[in-house]
Amino acid sequence: MSIRYSSSNPASYKLAGLLGLILSAPMTYGTELNAVMLGEFSENAIDVTQMKPMAVLALLKKNSLQNIGFSFQQMSMPRGWLEITKIDNACMYNKVKTEAREQIGYYSQYPITLYPPLRLIVRAADASQYSTGFDLSTIEQQHYMRYAVAKSRSYGKMLDTLISAKQELLFFRDGANSVGKLVDMLALNRIDGFIEYADSVNTYVIENKINFDFKSIPIKGVDKPSPGYIVCSKTAYGRQLVDAIDQAMRNEYFQKELISIHNEFSSIDDKSLLTSELINIFSQPELLKNKVLTQL
Repeated sequence: MSIRYSSSNPASYKLAGLLGLILSAPMTYGTELNAVMLGEFSENAIDVTQMKPMAVLALLKKNSLQNIGFSFQQMSMPRGWLEITKIDNACMYNKVKTEAREQIGYYSQYPITLYPPLRLIVRAADASQYSTGFDLSTIEQQHYMRYAVAKSRSYGKMLDTLISAKQELLFFRDGANSVGKLVDMLALNRIDGFIEYADSVNTYVIENKINFDFKSIPIKGVDKPSPGYIVCSKTAYGRQLVDAIDQAMRNEYFQKELISIHNEFSSIDDKSLLTSELINIFSQPELLKNKVLTQL
């Protein structure tokens, strides 16, 4: 069936214009965009790898031209990567970008979190063994299952490649709360070290009042912050969510607040590094002119 519009009938112009708006408007679930956030979330997170995600998501909502609503489904990281392929409007928070993951999800343009460099976490009593740092490529058979990583987690392209090459010698921790479980294993001498952010480990030790001294050892080739993004379902609706998130993150107020949050929750050693890198990512030289580094 075809519809014809008469040039002599003004009403037909109105109908044509209305249909054009309907066909060109983005399809949404109701009057707002609704994102289901998958993963492990904590209201009281105090380290830079979490940074109170509820507050950051509220900041996104505040700066979005569209009304973005967020709901939450608590689940492990491996389960999240499975469910994001099944749910039309699912998103995940703080995810490293890899080619494989980009096949199943749309990533935000800017990172939502900038991680400090990863470290090898060891018992303080063993730190002298790593005076020159830690080189993952040098572990051998005598180290079998003595160094640990979290299963289904990306540590960045370089470390992911090394982990894949040495996977038969490594211990892979599966399930939720990998930081806590690996800290416990390290304290009990079941492993000699694991790869993690020092702030995350320190947060776990403080929150759980654990009497455990650890040291963080630099890892060869890992000396720069790594970005964590929001990733959403690779669907038309997921694309709309990422577009709305990108728009909110381009807002100067959002960028300044995100830098402030990083500064609040990062350690003294990481503050300048992370703030400078975020300013570079957002490409806003005026932030430096306004002395953000000294004001935040």
